[in-house]
Amino acid sequence: MTETVAIIGATGAQGGSVLSSLYASPDKYRIRAITRNVDSDRVRELRTQYPNVEWAAADNNDIGSLRSAFKNTDIVFATTNYLQPEIFAKIDAGDLDAEFNQGKNIVDAAIAEGVKHFIYSSLESPSKRSNGKYTKAYEPEGKQRIEQYVRKHSDKIKGYFVYAAFYFQNFLHAGTWSTNSSGEKTVVFGYPLPADARQAYVDLEIDFGNTVRQILSDRGAHEGKTIKVVEGEYTGPEIAEAFTRATGIPSEYLYYKVPELDRPEINEMLDFFVEFGLFGTPGFTDAQSISAGPFKTVDDFWQRYSAYRPAEH
Repeated sequence: MTETVAIIGATGAQGGSVLSSLYASPDKYRIRAITRNVDSDRVRELRTQYPNVEWAAADNNDIGSLRSAFKNTDIVFATTNYLQPEIFAKIDAGDLDAEFNQGKNIVDAAIAEGVKHFIYSSLESPSKRSNGKYTKAYEPEGKQRIEQYVRKHSDKIKGYFVYAAFYFQNFLHAGTWSTNSSGEKTVVFGYPLPADARQAYVDLEIDFGNTVRQILSDRGAHEGKTIKVVEGEYTGPEIAEAFTRATGIPSEYLYYKVPELDRPEINEMLDFFVEFGLFGTPGFTDAQSISAGPFKTVDDFWQRYSAYRPAEH
């Protein structure tokens, strides 16, 4: 039997990975990709790449549009995006529930339309893990509240929870050209974590979506579980060194705060990750233990993207 899967955020990194993985099983899954603007340039690209995907417009702030998008749907994959100007504006105006309210709308719409299975991309609570040291990391706190809201309604909808590590793909947006002390042209990767911060990473494009597919293939074993999607732990310089191994181009790592994201609550979140790491609560299932094959390493990633070069300015 073919099931219909609605993917919230299908044009983004996580939703796009899920779309790609499930699209490879057309006998099992019919995909309905959900986004605000079904006429965007990105959607036009994806329509060409995935011709059998149905596209539906919905706004996470509008439960009616979500209900329409979820009609006759068996499964919803959802991620909520804190890192957008709309959320920032609400947070700055004092609405600390901005992301939670979007997630609540998604859950309520899914329940109202009789969706049976709900996969949510969550994060741990910094406040809880740090015993109150970090209380203003609003993004992970909001995601954890959404997860708990799904769990609260487990009598109406079955929940599954995936926690993504940092993405290797982030480095594709972090490079700039420079010249090193030897006069060689070099790539500098600027990233908002200290050079000695060892953090969990994953090739999101491949292994995140494949993890969701594995969850769906054995739902009884994964219902209510938290699954961490991580390949290994790396420092920024180690990821830059892997780029050099793949391309032969000298590289450097720079601790750099992205101006658009240099906000108190985001800096606190990153400080929390540096001190406590992404994963610390007992009971996680390691996605690699349920994977059909080995996860992609940082060297695998850069071999696939060995043609990557920063834009010339």
